[in-house]
Amino acid sequence: MTLKTSKIVFLIAAVLFPLMGRAQVEWLEEEYDYGTFREAAGPQKGSVRFVNKGTEPTFINSVRPSCGCTAAAYTESMIQPGDTATVSFIYNPYGRPGKFDKTVKVFLGQENRMKIVRIKGTVIGEPETLKTTYPYAVGPLRIEKTEVGVGEIRKGSSRHLFVNVYNQSEDSISPKLSGNPRAVEVELTPSRLAPGDIGTLGFYLRTPLAEELGPVDYTILLTADKDDPHSEQRELKLTANILPNPYETANEKSANAGHIYVPQEFADLGEVEGEGFRQFRFEIVNDGTSPLEINRVYCQNEAVRLKKAAGKIKPGKRRVVEGTVNPSKLAEGPFRINVEIVSTDPLNPVKTLRVVGIRKY
Repeated sequence: MTLKTSKIVFLIAAVLFPLMGRAQVEWLEEEYDYGTFREAAGPQKGSVRFVNKGTEPTFINSVRPSCGCTAAAYTESMIQPGDTATVSFIYNPYGRPGKFDKTVKVFLGQENRMKIVRIKGTVIGEPETLKTTYPYAVGPLRIEKTEVGVGEIRKGSSRHLFVNVYNQSEDSISPKLSGNPRAVEVELTPSRLAPGDIGTLGFYLRTPLAEELGPVDYTILLTADKDDPHSEQRELKLTANILPNPYETANEKSANAGHIYVPQEFADLGEVEGEGFRQFRFEIVNDGTSPLEINRVYCQNEAVRLKKAAGKIKPGKRRVVEGTVNPSKLAEGPFRINVEIVSTDPLNPVKTLRVVGIRKY
C-alpha cells in the first residue's frame, strides 16, 4: 500500500466513522497450507478471504506478518456490505528448510479488531542450504553430526544428547538404528520422516551398564531407510570418559540400590494457546537391582498439575506419570518448566523432567 493510498483510505474512514457500526465479517478461510515444496521453487503465494456480512462498509487497517520471511498485501478500498476482501501473502523459503508455521495479523475496521491467520507448510531444502546445518549425508538423510561427545561423567550417572536429522527427499523414509551397545540407547523421533521433515536422534548413555571405566566410544549403525534394501548406511559414534563414582566406596549399598531412569527428559508441547488444558506424560523406570521408592513428583509452577505418582517401583519395572499444563497461566513466548522427581536412588536422588513449548496468543 502506497503512502498516498493509505492517506486516502484513512481519510474516507475518518469521514465514515460516525456512521459505521461494528464490522461483521465472515472468514471464508482462516489458514493457508502451502503443503510440501522445494526451496528451489522460490517464493510461494497464498491468500485468504472474508465477506462483509454487516450493513455498513468496513476496511482493513493493516496486515502484519510474524516474520520477515513473509510479505503481505490486502484489499485497500472500502469493503461494502456483501463484498469479499482478500489478504494475500508470499512466503520466502530460501535458507529455511523444514516445516514452518507462521501467523499473519489482520486489523479490521474502526475498532481495529485483530484476526490471526495461520500459514504453514514444509520446505524441502537444497543441498547448498542444507550442508551448513546438516553437513553429513546418508542417502536421502542428512545429519547434523556423526559423533557426539559426553565428556567426563561419573559411573552411575546418565546423560542425554541430541542430534537433528533431515529428510531431503520427496518420499517418506524410516531410518533404522542397529548395533546399540548395552550402555547406550538411541531413538529417532519421529520414527518416520515425511519429505522435508526434521527428526531428532536421542542418545542416552547409561553408565550403570557400562562395562569399563575411562575413555570409551560406542558405535551405532544408521540405515537411511529400512524399507529400502539398498539404502546407504553410516556409523554414528558416542564418546565419553567414565570416571569412578566417589560414592561407591563410601556407600557399598549403592550397587544394590534402585536407580531412577527417565527415558523422556523433555515433554515438548509445541505451540499452546487458548484456555483448555494440554496433557503430557512420561515414564519413570527402575534401572537398579532393588525396589525404588518414588517419594514425590512435584512442580512449583502453578500452570502445571500432576497426578499422584509416589510409591514403590520394582527392579526393571516402570511407572507412568501424567500431568496437565494450563496455557492461561503462562506468559507469552517460549516456556521451560521443571518437574522434580524425588526418589531413594543414592546417586540421583532428584531427577528433573522439563516441560517445554511456546505460549501463543
